[in-house]
Amino acid sequence: MNYLRKHKRKKTLFGIIGIIVIPLYSYLLSRYGPGGDLILVTFSQIGSRYGAIENLIIWGLLSSFYYFLLLDYLFYLNGSKSKILRLTLAFSTLSMMFTVFLPFAPSMFPIASEVHNTLAYITAVAILLTLFLYVMTYWHRDKTLFYWSMGILIVVIGILIVILVIYGVSSLFQILLSSLLCYFLYLQLILLERSDKINIYEVLKKDDELSDSDFY
Repeated sequence: MNYLRKHKRKKTLFGIIGIIVIPLYSYLLSRYGPGGDLILVTFSQIGSRYGAIENLIIWGLLSSFYYFLLLDYLFYLNGSKSKILRLTLAFSTLSMMFTVFLPFAPSMFPIASEVHNTLAYITAVAILLTLFLYVMTYWHRDKTLFYWSMGILIVVIGILIVILVIYGVSSLFQILLSSLLCYFLYLQLILLERSDKINIYEVLKKDDELSDSDFY
């Protein structure tokens, strides 16, 4: 049962970071803005104009690694071998990280700032494509899981579109974006555990047995 303990530890760690740490850190980052206003500025503006660049980078790294590691773990659990899916995951993660590291100061670095904005939109599309492709892997394996996952993804996208239309790209939008992304991914882990068509425990057990045989 060693594989179960490992899985539970990973699940707990993903839960703490995704449900508590990243949403809380996102909110705390927004407090560096003018009067803690969630609408006036974005995280990039907070980092460049209000001396919170280190906090912005930490937020970006936290979000990027969580997104990559949890999705990679989900790929492993559901046995996905899609090269396209792994390519979009790698691209969206790198794009997310580059976006955070590129300075956003139009008056000082106009070209870098323009690239930053372009990468931000590319990252959003790449993440959305990756999530869509991931959910599609359920189509031929577990229809119930597919419908639940696609429905939740559509609701998440709908919420973000409403906030984007009303408030534009803002700290509020970015808080919700990072938080809902974490919640969606963690919920995928829970739904995958409960699937009666995809046996993740068989995958974990088989991998654990292979590890033991390699050791001996």
